[in-house]
Amino acid sequence: MTKKGWPARIAAAQRKTTCWKNGVEFERIRYGYEEDDWGANDHPCGDCAVVKGEYHVPGCDIERCPSCGGQMIGCECSSSKTPKKPARPFSKREQAIVEARRLFQWRHLGFTENGTSIFEVSNNSPMVLPYLSIGVQGKGGTKLVGGAWLNVSAVVPGQTGKVEHHCYKEMLAPEEHEFFNTPDPTPETRDRFWEFKKISPGVADHGNA
Repeated sequence: MTKKGWPARIAAAQRKTTCWKNGVEFERIRYGYEEDDWGANDHPCGDCAVVKGEYHVPGCDIERCPSCGGQMIGCECSSSKTPKKPARPFSKREQAIVEARRLFQWRHLGFTENGTSIFEVSNNSPMVLPYLSIGVQGKGGTKLVGGAWLNVSAVVPGQTGKVEHHCYKEMLAPEEHEFFNTPDPTPETRDRFWEFKKISPGVADHGNA
């Protein structure tokens, strides 16, 4: 069932035909025009419901950046009319988070009956983190390459717990899922990592990177 107001958002997205990346204006990439096959010939976009040839609704997980080819909402390109400024260095707190993140261990245990992914997460660090970012893709990275934010706020230092996340279950069958560790955050990529965020009720089980 289409969410209330969503057709209007799709219509509005068709009027936003360009975007700015690192001081350069580009035409946005329409659904079905990406290098990866997202199944546009067979079904609407799995995240924002536009059909082939339409522009994605801003914020869609599937939309690609016309500058670098990465995920529009997660790439390192600046979305401004001025060239990107150097990122500020990590603060002491942020550096501590990066170091703590390296001490977390996780493994995928399987799926619930409705297709939600189940993970076992061990916190071997001295800190409690709100989220742990991991990579998610279709087998071999041929269908989808994205990420997920596991809510690990209840996994305190020295303990192991189970965490559930939907992990693109609307777009990937259980047997298609592959999970992987993502590289350490850098000052340039900090916005892509929810380890630096605060817990937002109702968000953790619904967000993808």
